[in-house]
Amino acid sequence: MKVQNPETAHPAFKMMVRRTSDYKAPGGKLVRVRMEEKNGEIETIRISGDFFLVPEDQLSKLEKMLIGAPLKARELKLLVDRFFVATRVKGLGVSPDDFVQAVLTATVVE
Repeated sequence: MKVQNPETAHPAFKMMVRRTSDYKAPGGKLVRVRMEEKNGEIETIRISGDFFLVPEDQLSKLEKMLIGAPLKARELKLLVDRFFVATRVKGLGVSPDDFVQAVLTATVVE
């Protein structure tokens, strides 16, 4: 009996894909993203780097907010911009767009 690839046997079924990026912001700060994507949406995400957010506890809230977000530039930009406005968080050496670019440039890890 031939075993089929689950993605071709059931088009709605997608495997979890790991992605990673080390994005350098224009100011020189590093924004590192490690995430898992499923069906074009963020399943898990961890953001780190040599930047600072004030207040500091907002980074974990940003990560939680991004869970379930589609990996599409426009939607990500809206979500991240809204987060920065609503929480009044300040990025030292990074902007909301830097987080969006770090997520969008994440490449598949084999």
